[in-house]
Amino acid sequence: MISRIPRWLWIALGVVVLAAVVTGLVFLIRSNTGWVSIVGWTITGLLVAAVILFLSVSAPQLLKLYKLQKYYKANEAQLRMLPSLMQSGRTQEATMRFEGLMKNAPDNAYLYFMKAFFMRSAGKLPEALSAANKALALAKTDSSLPAMLQQVGGQMGQPTTVEGFKTQLEELKSLLEPRVNMMRERREKAVTKRNKKSR
Repeated sequence: MISRIPRWLWIALGVVVLAAVVTGLVFLIRSNTGWVSIVGWTITGLLVAAVILFLSVSAPQLLKLYKLQKYYKANEAQLRMLPSLMQSGRTQEATMRFEGLMKNAPDNAYLYFMKAFFMRSAGKLPEALSAANKALALAKTDSSLPAMLQQVGGQMGQPTTVEGFKTQLEELKSLLEPRVNMMRERREKAVTKRNKKSR
């Protein structure tokens, strides 16, 4: 019900409430009664402090989340195209497109989460492990992650909480690490073998 209310109505309600608060404060401050005026100044000071606190703490996080959501909407078609590119064997093109999409949000834990699973399905296991590690590291600092998970989580088995997010990444890491280590060992053995033959 609340989500169906149009944006213009929310803005109008906000303006009316703000105008009422400002008008009330002006009447309190300009009152001839001393204690009423002091109450008006005190409330004004508290409101100004609350606005400053909001602008310094919450506003940057909300702005980041807004930009990310806008970015997702603008690139939704490309994101949806990636699985079909993968299935048709155009892994290189899909990887290039995904990397291009990530350039605009380099510090977003959720995008690294997506990259980890994307690279795994592309067969690029070292890159998938690296992305999973990066997503886990960013989960500690990315303040927009909880809101992002609530918005897009639950789709196709994706997590809805930060704990679920971390759990899925840890499970992916436990699958990838042995395979990546095995690949490294094989590569090192091959290099050692080549070096012995060249002597």
